[in-house]
Amino acid sequence: MGIAMLKDLHIHIERGEYSRQWIEKFINQAVKMNIGEINLLEHSVRIKEFHPTFKEASEYSLYQKRWFEGKRKQAHSLDEYKALIDEIRSIDYPVKVNFGLEVCWFEQHEDYIRNLLNECDFDYALGSVHWIDNWTFNQRKYQWLGKDVDKLYRRYYEMSNTLIKSDIFDIIAHPDLIRCHGIYPKYDLTETYCELCENAKAHNVMIEMNTSKGLGINQQFLDIAKQVGVKFSTGSDAHCPENVGKNILEVTNLIKV
Repeated sequence: MGIAMLKDLHIHIERGEYSRQWIEKFINQAVKMNIGEINLLEHSVRIKEFHPTFKEASEYSLYQKRWFEGKRKQAHSLDEYKALIDEIRSIDYPVKVNFGLEVCWFEQHEDYIRNLLNECDFDYALGSVHWIDNWTFNQRKYQWLGKDVDKLYRRYYEMSNTLIKSDIFDIIAHPDLIRCHGIYPKYDLTETYCELCENAKAHNVMIEMNTSKGLGINQQFLDIAKQVGVKFSTGSDAHCPENVGKNILEVTNLIKV
């Protein structure tokens, strides 16, 4: 498989400074892994202008308030991020270097998110459901104690569909993140996966095969996605240079029709 055929479109740069030296560590690893195209990202909570979208989530509980305050203190402005992007785009590298943002999806802030992203010259905008009605479901397994699992799954996929149908995003990131703690609903998810895939195809949103903890979406979901004919993206969700390209070759082979 040639270098141009492999893409890692989900790479976070948050653990280093906004500098050419830091970014080139990710680029060098991409070359080492035979990756032809990369997409460097920040989480939306890392950008000050997106902080209003976290208002309700930060007020949901003391745990979430403390989490948000920690992130807020480390945040950059959009102008700082754009300056880094402009610097890197002015240089010719052996791989295609894109920039984007992974945005936490809050339905109540749809218009704000859309308007803010319209001001940005990003190559890829990723949308993620990390919060179910302002509650974080993926950070700690114990938070699920006493919860109605079926209800949470239904709401998670309702929000995933509103994310897709907003026409704001190019990619829906890790669309079965709800399974992260190994907690599953009692009902069959076939119709749920079919609906999401049909919406993704209709709205030209790519379904991500995220390799941070496995090889993308589960097999049932993948089979349905292939049958529907969705477009896929591949991403390592790397948060350090060493993980760039992790399992991208393997997952690229999985999505071949």
